[in-house]
Amino acid sequence: MHSSTQNKIGKRPEKQQVTLTDTLHDTWRVMKPFVHFSVKALRIVAHALIFIVKHIPKPEEHQLKSKKDKVIKI
Repeated sequence: MHSSTQNKIGKRPEKQQVTLTDTLHDTWRVMKPFVHFSVKALRIVAHALIFIVKHIPKPEEHQLKSKKDKVIKI
């Protein structure tokens, strides 16, 4: 038998070298759903804030309406 196929007692199998690209790919695979969720959540919050700011009444419009609506009775 060849010596490479024999299992020796007390000898650990050689570990494969983990490269940086393997680590980064694995990290991205794990974190990708969280990144997509956070981007969607930030988009929803941003649209809500824009909606709120657009619908705040302007003070000039309120004053002009109150002056025009007054009826003077003599």
